[in-house]
Formats: sequence, C-alpha cells, structure tokens
Amino acid sequence: MSKSESVKASGEIYRQLQLHLDELPTGFPATKSGVEIRLLKKIFNLEEAKIATMLKFGFEKLESLDDIFARLKPLGYTKPELESQLDSMAKKGLIMARTDKGTKTYANAMLLVGIFEFQVDKLTDEFVKYIEKYMKENWILEYAKIRIPQLRTIPVGLDIDHNIDISSYDDIKRFIKDIKGLFMVANCVCRQAKDIVGEPCSITSRREICLAFGYGAQIYIENGWGREISKEESIKILRQNEEEGLVFQTDNSEDDIVICSCCNCCCLGVSGLKNSHSPGKRCYSNYYAQIETDSCVGCGVCVERCPMIAISLGNSTAVLDPDRCIGCGNCVVTCESEAISLRKKEKEHVPFKTMEELYASMLDRRKILKQR
Repeated sequence: MSKSESVKASGEIYRQLQLHLDELPTGFPATKSGVEIRLLKKIFNLEEAKIATMLKFGFEKLESLDDIFARLKPLGYTKPELESQLDSMAKKGLIMARTDKGTKTYANAMLLVGIFEFQVDKLTDEFVKYIEKYMKENWILEYAKIRIPQLRTIPVGLDIDHNIDISSYDDIKRFIKDIKGLFMVANCVCRQAKDIVGEPCSITSRREICLAFGYGAQIYIENGWGREISKEESIKILRQNEEEGLVFQTDNSEDDIVICSCCNCCCLGVSGLKNSHSPGKRCYSNYYAQIETDSCVGCGVCVERCPMIAISLGNSTAVLDPDRCIGCGNCVVTCESEAISLRKKEKEHVPFKTMEELYASMLDRRKILKQR
C-alpha cells in the first residue's frame, strides 16, 4: 500500500468511528471543516479507533470482555491483548469500563457526557482547541435539536427549609441522605479547559468540586479520574459550592448519579443558558424565585449571585425577570431579609426513571430527526 493509500485508509477508519459515535444518544455530527476528525485523531490512535468502531453503547449494561472478544476476532487480537487495549483506552477516557460482579465490562462512551469529561486531568491545548471549535461549529446546534437534556437544575439549600413541596428527585438534602454506595469527587474538566485557554473561572478558584455516586463514582474511581470520599466530605463540598454561588445540576433521571456544580463562565450548559434570551423557558427546572418587595432592603446581594442576570435593582428593591430565572435558589439562601423564596412551577418536569430510559428516549428522538 502506498503512503497516499495508507493515509486514505486511515482517514476512512476515523470517518467510520465518527459515524459510529454519531449513532450514540448525544451524537457526533460531521462538520464542513472536518474538525471532528482532527479531534478523534488527537485522542484515538489507529488501533483504538478500529476497536471503538466495533464496541456497543450501554450506560449501565456494559458488555463483557468475552462477548467483545468473540465479536472482534477479525482484528486478530488474543484475549489478553484485547483486554490490555481496552483497559488502556478506558484509562485514556476513550470508552467506559467497570468491573461488574468480578467481570470486566466495556462500552462506547458518548462525546458529552462522556469522552470530554473523561479527559479530566489530562487535557491538552490542542484537544481543547478542537473541542471548542467543534462545539461552536456544529455539535451544540445538532444536540439542541434533541430537546431532551441530560442534566436538570435542582435548588441549592442544604441548610434551609424552602417551605414548599419539593419533589424527592429535586431535594438535595434527601438525595444525599438516601445515597447508598460510593461517593466520589473529581476535578471539573470544564474549568480545566478554561484554565488552558487563559480564562479561569470567575466564581471559584477550586477545581475538585464535581461529585458522582454509586455506579458513576465506581467508573471514575476504577479508571483513576477521581477519588473516593465520604458522605460527610460530599456535603462539605456541596456547602462550599453553594456558598460560592454555583448552580447544582444533576442527571435528568431519578438515578441521580452526578451532581455538577456549574458556573456561567466555564460550564457549557449553564453558560449557554445565560447567553440565551429566556433561560427560564429553556432550563429543566421545577422552581422559580419570587421577591416580596415589601421585605426587600435593596442590598443587591441577589443581583450579584444570580447566574442568569435575572435580577436587577429598581427603585432600591430587587426586580426579577421570570423568563430568565432557572430556580437554582442561589438568591434565596443569601437573602438576609428573607424577601426571596422559591415557588413551584405549575407544570412539573418529571425526570426519567433511569439513565437507560433517558438515553433510549434521546436515541428515539434522534432517529425521528434523521428521518425528516
């Protein structure tokens, strides 16, 4: 094979990988510039790309090494060689891997939430450049068409009573109390990416703030992307996140595997909401803030705390733009005059029962979109 033929064959393998990953719930669409191929080449070598095109996707139901080996026999690997390759790919954050009842299991990872987040602590300038270009050029546009978010906003307030009927899947206190299994903290990859381009977070100087629980914690811990912590440490981190005004986002399911503590300058979802015309209408949240002007002293703390620029001072009292409020509760927990409270929306967004149901629904939606 000539050099030009070899280059062409290599390019075809990466295109096959792009098309394969585009069949996953959040997609991996092509672009005019081809930046998605440059992104894949940056993180997958040729052998890894070949293997990844032959893996399957599953969020909790990953595939055993034996099953993968039987299907990948055409690649010529021995079982130990394949296991070594898969383990290496997992450590690099290219695929999902975990031990299930003593059996090693593996699966494709989506780009987001997945491969990008799994690059925590190992980002490079080039990868960040490619991912930012890809997001802006096409990925966000295609993802937005699905209209089924992976994450939803839940109110902060570990130490206050909101005095409303907060559903169990929105209650941070009940959620943390009821967790059984592993607790894990990892550095925030979104903020690490901004550090690389010289735009550090304007809200917090801390990086170790992203939490995962149970199944999600196991994946991070086994692959060395985060460290195991106690329930008490998790609560301490959440309190610090709340004090600094970060937005709590968790999975759009009742599984509640992660709690992201997001800002409006680094995190893709929250910064995107802030830059939209009506964040309150676009965000999956079941609450909104309400201000009692008679009790407001016009201190302006809520104006500074609001991540959506939903509050302003008018005639020495706070004024709320309901179309911009996402019900995060950051204004409520620091209002010393207790002039602000949360109210429940009439139409409640009920999360999916499981992550498997969420991703199945997203896949169904994408199939419908492709048929149009």
